[in-house]
Amino acid sequence: MQFSIQKLVLWPTDARNQIHSIPFQSGKINIIHGRSRTGKSSIIPIVDYCLGASRCAIPIGIIRECVDWFGLVICIGEATFLIARRTPGNRQTSNEFYLHPFEDAWPDKLHSTHNELQFRLAFNNLVRLTNAPLSSSEEIGRFEGRPSYRDLAAFNFLPQHIVANPNTLFFKADSYEHKERLKKVMPFALGIIDGEYVIKERERNQLQRQHDDLLRRQEVRRRAMSSWDAEVAQLWNQAIELGLVQNEDAATTEVRVKKLSEINSIFHSGGLEDTLKKPNYAFTNEKYKEAQTREEDLQAKTDALRREIRGYERLAQRALAFSGAVDLERSRVINLEWLKTSLAESGGCVVCGSQTTHVHKVVSRLELEVNRIDDLSQALFENPIVDKEIEAAKGRLIEIEAELQSARMSRYKLQQIDTASKDSLSRVYVLIGRIEALLITVAAMNNTDETGLLITEIATKLGELDGYFRRSGKAAREAQVDKELSDLIETYSTGFRLEHRGAIALDKTELTLSFRRASDAKKEYLWEVGSGANWMGYHIATFLALHQFLTQDKLSNSPVFSFLIIDQPSQVYFPSAASGANQLDGGTDVFEELKLDRDVDVTDTKRIFEMLEAGLQAAKYRYQIIVLEHADNSIWGEFSNTVESANWKAEGQGLIPSTWRRPSGD
Repeated sequence: MQFSIQKLVLWPTDARNQIHSIPFQSGKINIIHGRSRTGKSSIIPIVDYCLGASRCAIPIGIIRECVDWFGLVICIGEATFLIARRTPGNRQTSNEFYLHPFEDAWPDKLHSTHNELQFRLAFNNLVRLTNAPLSSSEEIGRFEGRPSYRDLAAFNFLPQHIVANPNTLFFKADSYEHKERLKKVMPFALGIIDGEYVIKERERNQLQRQHDDLLRRQEVRRRAMSSWDAEVAQLWNQAIELGLVQNEDAATTEVRVKKLSEINSIFHSGGLEDTLKKPNYAFTNEKYKEAQTREEDLQAKTDALRREIRGYERLAQRALAFSGAVDLERSRVINLEWLKTSLAESGGCVVCGSQTTHVHKVVSRLELEVNRIDDLSQALFENPIVDKEIEAAKGRLIEIEAELQSARMSRYKLQQIDTASKDSLSRVYVLIGRIEALLITVAAMNNTDETGLLITEIATKLGELDGYFRRSGKAAREAQVDKELSDLIETYSTGFRLEHRGAIALDKTELTLSFRRASDAKKEYLWEVGSGANWMGYHIATFLALHQFLTQDKLSNSPVFSFLIIDQPSQVYFPSAASGANQLDGGTDVFEELKLDRDVDVTDTKRIFEMLEAGLQAAKYRYQIIVLEHADNSIWGEFSNTVESANWKAEGQGLIPSTWRRPSGD
C-alpha cells in the first residue's frame, strides 16, 4: 500500500514552546543520526503509538513530560492526513486520538476526535482492509479477529532489539499473542489470499463449527436414548397385553417401530376400534417371570464374583506377608560371600581351624537354599499375577452389574404394568401417547427430524465451499510467493556477503528464516546461524525482499504500509559502551582513525546503506526507509538517495529541542 510518513510532529505541554517537527521524504533513505540518549530509539515507539498501539513504549521521562500530543503527517495514496495521540504521561496509554485530513498547516491546539476503537475502525477503512474476521465463530478467538493494520506493523519496524536478534525476525513476534496473529494474517498480507478468500474461509469455519455442534447434540441425544431398544420392547409388550398387536407380528426392533407407527397413524385417523384385538394379560405375566429369573441369575453371578475378588485380595495380602517374612529371614542369613572367601584352600574350618573336606559341601548346599529363597521372594515381589486376576474380575463385575441394573428396571416396569389401572381403554390411550413420543425420538435418531435435515444442508454448503478452495489456486500462489521471496532474500544476502547456509525460505509457521542444504536435509533456522553480522544482514535482507515484493504492480492493493524504520543496524560492528558512548559519535578526525584501524568494520557498515540503496532502486523507489543511527554522512553520504532528516550530534540536541522549556523550568 502506498503509505509514507511526511513528518513526525510534537506538540509541547508548555504553550510557550514551538511545535517541533521532523521531515521525511518518500522513496528515500531518511537518516536521523546523533549521540546516545538523544531520543533516536524513541522514534519507532512514537510512530507505533500514533498508529494505535495498545500500549505506549515511549520511555517515561523527559519525552513524555515535555510532549502533550505525538503526531504524524502521513500520505495514503494521494490523500494526506494528520493523526495524533495524546501523551499517556505516567499512565500506560491514552484513549484520545486526532484524525483529520491535512492541508497546509497543523492546528496549534489539538482536541480528541476519536477514541481508540473509533480510530482503529476509521483507520482500517482508510487503508481499505477487509472487515471479515480471520475466524468464523460467533465469539471470535484471540488471534482470529478482523485483519487489522495493527497486525501488519510487523513489516514496518526493525527496532534495536530485533534488528540483530537470532530468535525473532518480526517486530513484536517475540510475544506469543502477536506471533499467532501475524501467522494468521501473513497469507493475506503477502497476497496469497484476498478479501473474498478470507470471507469464504470465515463462512466455512462458521458452518463447520455449526455442523460440529449439531453433531455433538445429536450424539448426546443418541447416548441418552442408548436403551431405546428396551423402550421399544417394553411398549411392544404392553401393546400385546392390551390387544393392539399380536406377539407373532414382529421379531425385530425395526419391524416393531413400523407396527407401532401404524398404530399411531390409525389412532389419529379415528380407527382405534379397528386396531383393538383380544387382550393377552398372560403374556405380561410370562415376561415378568422371565425378567425375575434373569435378575436372580445375574444377582447370583454378581455375588460369586464378589466372593472371588475377596479371595484374590486375601491371597495377595498373604503373598505380600510371606514375601516380607522371606526378606526378613534372608537378612538374617550369614554373608555367604564372606564365608566362602574366608575358607582356607585346604578346607580349614573358620571356627576351630581343623582341616576338613566337608565345609565346602555344607556351604555350597547352604548357598543353593539361600538362592532358592531369593528367587521365590523375587518372584512374589515382581510377578503380581493376583493383581491381574483381581483387575479382570472387577471388570467382569462392572459388566454384570450393568446387566443386573437393566434386568431390575425391566422387571420394575413390568411390575408397574401389573399394578396399573384396570381400565384397559385408559391404558390404551396412555400407551398410544408413549408410542408417539417414542416415534419422535426414533425419527430424531434416524436424521429425519429438523436437526438431521439441517446437518445435511450444512454439509452440502461445506462441500460447495471446499470446491471453491480447491479451485482457488491458493497452493500454487503460495508456492510462487515463497519462491519469489526466497530468490529476493538470496539476492540481498549475497549482497551482504552473509554466510551461505543453503536454500533460504521464509518460514511462515516459525516466522523466521529457514535454510536447507539439500532437498532431503534437515531444516536449519536463523537462530542456528552464528554472528551478529549474519543476524543483522539476514534481517535487513528479508525486509528489503518483502518490501520489493509487496511494491510490485500486481500487489498494488497490498495492505502492508510502504515504509520501513530500522534502528541502529551498525550496532553489530560498533556497539555502544555501557555509558552510551559510541565510536561513530566522533568527528572527522575520529572517523579517519577508524578507517585506518577498523577499515573492515567501516566498509561493512557502509555496505548496509549500499544495500538499502539497492533495495529502494530495485523497488523503483516505491517505499520509504527511515534509519536511526550513530553513523553520520561520512558513512552514508556518498549514496545519492540518502537524506538527512535530523542531526543530533551536537551537545543538547535531540528529539526534544534544546530551545524548549523543560517542565522543571530549566
